[in-house]
Amino acid sequence: MLPAERMIIAVVAVVSLLLQVLLAPHIAIGFAIPNFPLVVCMVVAILKPRYYSSILPFLLGLAYDFISGGPIGAMAFSLTAFSTAAAWFYERSNNDTAFMAIANLALGLFLVEVCYGVFLMCFNAGTDPLGAFAYRIFPCFVYDLVLVVIAYVVFVRFFQRDETSQPMIDRLS
Repeated sequence: MLPAERMIIAVVAVVSLLLQVLLAPHIAIGFAIPNFPLVVCMVVAILKPRYYSSILPFLLGLAYDFISGGPIGAMAFSLTAFSTAAAWFYERSNNDTAFMAIANLALGLFLVEVCYGVFLMCFNAGTDPLGAFAYRIFPCFVYDLVLVVIAYVVFVRFFQRDETSQPMIDRLS
């Protein structure tokens, strides 16, 4: 990974935290509040799967936990586990089409939201699974999915493609 790309990722991570604090509460739709650190981690995991580490999602997840007032460590665990799994799966799928990228992003987002929703149900009394899915998990997933597709299209222009993203014919020659 180029040093300029690392700098872009660091700046975007800080901007995502600022957006989470300053903008997210004001653009909430019902109970669905956008999760900007989640969007950044998932997009970076798919765009740079070879160089993706667990440090970025852990730090952004921990910051999100402090910002949102949820259980400390819940988003850090969810984001670290499933964004790293999405990066691993995408790198090994050997299919760098936009459909596969968006499918991996959607699956990763859904798993993070479900895991975080389970943590919220465990630590908040009075929340039933159907209510958590209907009012927290699914609306936040849809909101974050729209944001992640937009972010993916934008960030594809900023990052240089890895050698794993080249067609197989080019790697053989």
